[in-house]
Amino acid sequence: MRALPCMLAVAAALQRAPRRVATPAVAARRNVALRACEQNLSKKGTVTLVGAGPGDPELLTVAALRLISDPEALVVADRLVSPEIRSLVQGELRVAGKAPGCAEKAQREIYDWCVEGVTEGRRVIRLKIGDPFVFGRGGEEILEFREKLGLEAGVVPGVSSCLAAPLAAGVPVTHRGAAHQLVVSTGYGRDGSSPELPYYDENRTVVLLMAVGRLGKIVANCLEAQGFPRDCPALVVEQASSPRQRTVVGDLSDIADLVLEHDIKAPATVVFGAAARVLHATAPHGLMDERAPAARLEAAAAGGEEAAVVALPLPPEVMYSMMTYPQVA
Repeated sequence: MRALPCMLAVAAALQRAPRRVATPAVAARRNVALRACEQNLSKKGTVTLVGAGPGDPELLTVAALRLISDPEALVVADRLVSPEIRSLVQGELRVAGKAPGCAEKAQREIYDWCVEGVTEGRRVIRLKIGDPFVFGRGGEEILEFREKLGLEAGVVPGVSSCLAAPLAAGVPVTHRGAAHQLVVSTGYGRDGSSPELPYYDENRTVVLLMAVGRLGKIVANCLEAQGFPRDCPALVVEQASSPRQRTVVGDLSDIADLVLEHDIKAPATVVFGAAARVLHATAPHGLMDERAPAARLEAAAAGGEEAAVVALPLPPEVMYSMMTYPQVA
């Protein structure tokens, strides 16, 4: 991992070597060594951290799409980057297996792949779900590349799930009369700790990333130590903006049980607060109906039990293109 700094040190040492009269053979070997170092240094690659957004390819930035479409690039992606976005990669793709309990091992694998690409003189694209600098360890990776490779990585922002996921589920995180504050937190702190949320404020929306795996513990802390009422509205959206999006709605009395009942998994975004119910005032507790609006309205017109679940998780004008992408197994 220290190949490039070592080459820099060798080149500098050779340049600083005393200018003694050398035999032709020694001079030739010195020139060969210098040329080799210069060639290796000129081949030094680059690293760019790129935000992939919440999942829908339509939410990629123009810069992100251009970079992952480079056929010469090595793209190192997180496991949670959606298959629709991974399918757009034109060059070599490597996917890190950041499964629960294996995050540190996967992170080392990511660093090794990036170092390999840089030392080979390649353009390395580090593709991260959401935005690299919003609970994405982007700053840590910048420091790692700076220390181990002696280079400054570039950064391309992404649409963060902390805003896009609630929107995809029909939740305005700020709304007059419901919420004039927004708190965004991770569910997992350093070394597996749970960050402590601020005391309950009825005018605040709380959005949690990487929290679905320990939602029961987080809810218990909110009820017992942070003054949250049991009827505080709550919503969890899984794989937001993708064709596999699922949303459960309830309150703090049952949201953790609903997540378990419907097997909601990461990537998922959790929302607490009155804003979660602004557009879903009549939706029953449980898994929301997320068919296209026209299909829901047709079912409602036909009557029967379908009519009870017509609350739209997404207004038509903010549907993106999530219903137009093919299903990916």
